[in-house]
This record gives sequence, structure tokens and C-alpha cells, in this order.
Amino acid sequence: MPIISTKEGTAINSDHVVQFTRLRNGQTRFLLSTGGEVTAEAYREDMDDLFVPVLPAQPGFVAVFVDRLSDGTLHYRHRSVIAWRLCASGNYPIFEGYHEDADDYAVVIDPAGGVFDSDHNMWATLEEWRKEYEAEQSEIAASVVKAA
Repeated sequence: MPIISTKEGTAINSDHVVQFTRLRNGQTRFLLSTGGEVTAEAYREDMDDLFVPVLPAQPGFVAVFVDRLSDGTLHYRHRSVIAWRLCASGNYPIFEGYHEDADDYAVVIDPAGGVFDSDHNMWATLEEWRKEYEAEQSEIAASVVKAA
């Protein structure tokens, strides 16, 4: 339930917004499920993503993030998926708390142990994906060294 904050000091629960219209003067008119209406200037310009359906994730989905450390080694972090955003372009994981790197995950592990990425590529196990990923990263690193 994202809250829409306005410059007039009003806080609007996005779950109660039935329809909204952007006006020429920079304000937005919100039609609420209570039958009320609020016209205000929201701090956020692009509010479309506030109205994307979100469903709780089944326990067991885990995202894998990869960081390259200063010595060149790869560090793998795992974070639980708590929900899914249902967008026209696909379903995207949501993680607990605020994190800037939420869209930078490498793959998701499903509860049965299968692995998939955002391009719909699939692997049977995390180790299978990891071997392929590390080989690809080694090729990229080698091509960068040759170019320099």
C-alpha cells in the first residue's frame, strides 16, 4: 500500500484511488473509493507504478545478487522475494525494505531449486548457472584486458 504524498500535506492511500487525472496546472485529481475527490500536487511525477498489482510470493523464492569485489572476485548475496509486481512486461520480485539494487538481481531460485533470470533463461541448479555466469564474466574481463 504505497502512500501518495502531496505538496499540500495530504497523504493518500493508493489502495483507495479508483482513478486519477493529471491536470495542466501540475496538479492531479484523485477519485477515491470512498466517493471523495482530492485535487493536489503530488511529490512524485510518475505515479503509474503505484497502481501495479502486487501479490505475495510463495515462500522459498530467493534472488541472487552478484558484486565484483576490488580484487576481481565475485561475491554472491541472496535475498528472499516477499512479493511479485505484475506488470505488462512480466513479473518482477519485490524484496523486504528499501534497497537501491532491487532491480540488479542476477537470477531467482524457485522453491524447487530451479534458477531463472529476467530474460526467461532457465537452469536446473544454481551451480549450473554459476559456472556459466563465471565463464561469461571471465570472457568479458579478458576482452577488457585485451582492449587496454
